Amino acid sequence: MTFRAALVYFAIVLGTGFVLGMFRVPLLVPRIGERWAELSEMPIMAAVIFFAAGYILRRFPEIAIPGRSLAVGLLALGN
Repeated sequence: MTFRAALVYFAIVLGTGFVLGMFRVPLLVPRIGERWAELSEMPIMAAVIFFAAGYILRRFPEIAIPGRSLAVGLLALGN
């Protein structure tokens, strides 16, 4: 279950970053520059990471133990 939770968390965060990148590169980068476009995306990604973590903890209650939660986060980072 730990690996599955990590995979779902990874997919949510990566998928959101991919979708935001599809808007950021053609729309924001030419107007405000690459660095400012990335900085404008950061609060959105921080919110997605926060809410995705909460979703994973509700969806997989068996990983609510701090050690397992840390393992899920590290596995998601390693994916």
